[in-house]
Amino acid sequence: MPVLEADFLKGIIDPHDQLHQAALIALKKIREQNWVVSSSAFIELDMVLKQSAISLSERLEVFEALKNEIRPDQVVSITPALMSQAIQLQNKYHNIRDFYFDSIHLATAILQDGIIISSDRAFAQVKEVKQIPLTKVKQ
Repeated sequence: MPVLEADFLKGIIDPHDQLHQAALIALKKIREQNWVVSSSAFIELDMVLKQSAISLSERLEVFEALKNEIRPDQVVSITPALMSQAIQLQNKYHNIRDFYFDSIHLATAILQDGIIISSDRAFAQVKEVKQIPLTKVKQ
């Protein structure tokens, strides 16, 4: 199944985000059990919120809301095999800036069906996956 990453989560939680409408369509695909979310996306989102000085109570509110939208069976967990794949990607694509979480999202996609749904431009450099921009998501 195609994998969604942190830009999807950011789009879901922020109605002013340019990806909000596409993220709502993607959420429908998750609910139909056509797509899944990389578990690392939740950690990345929390780090972004924390770095943006979002309070603990607001961060909790975000994840409580997401908990009601995305079930555990719709999330791909991190495994040793997944981390091994991510580290191989980090080694191969060491020139891509801020690639740590991206490598985990991409490894998740590789171990699923090789498709990642993301608007991250850096993903176009990774030959092991097919990227579908989140902005191109259609109902």
